[in-house]
Amino acid sequence: MKKKKMLLSQETMDIAMVRKVEALSGTSVRRCFQCGKCSAGCPMATFMEHPPNRVVRLLQLGQWQRILAGRSIWYCASCETCSTRCPNKVHLASIMDALRKLSWDQDGPSKESYVQLANKLFLQNIRTYGRQYEMRLAAVFNVKSGQFLKDMMLGPKLLTKGKLKVFHQKNRNIAEVEKIFSRIEEMRRKGEAL
Repeated sequence: MKKKKMLLSQETMDIAMVRKVEALSGTSVRRCFQCGKCSAGCPMATFMEHPPNRVVRLLQLGQWQRILAGRSIWYCASCETCSTRCPNKVHLASIMDALRKLSWDQDGPSKESYVQLANKLFLQNIRTYGRQYEMRLAAVFNVKSGQFLKDMMLGPKLLTKGKLKVFHQKNRNIAEVEKIFSRIEEMRRKGEAL
């Protein structure tokens, strides 16, 4: 497969988005000098099309669209090995979090959109019930992702083993859970949180 050349120009470099990533992550991508220690220690690097040091390099070049269009940010396990190994104190785990947030906000062009859907449904469940309701999460995910029969064989096994509950009770402190979500939304509006 022939690789496409990357052409750099004022039009292809979106530095404003890079500044946004830096503001959200609280770290500078410009500090990275491409030693590769982050990628060498990353347990998920073999699954990524852009390993951690290349993610930073693409950001340095203003090529954030290539990152969001790929799957690398969704394969990051947030283990912080990259951040720990960095000799220049670039907190790459925070950069990955910021990129996931920006992808989420744009309904991301990512190939891993099922991850975004699962995250949204997970948080909706927590907000609605105050805890996770696995049966509803699986059912709604399968319907919204178009995989209607995905867990058809697994569901009955989980039910018989008592791992999945058909009926679910809301948390008694649902008002407190709602306050947490409201506080996070307010912090996001002010730019204080991802």
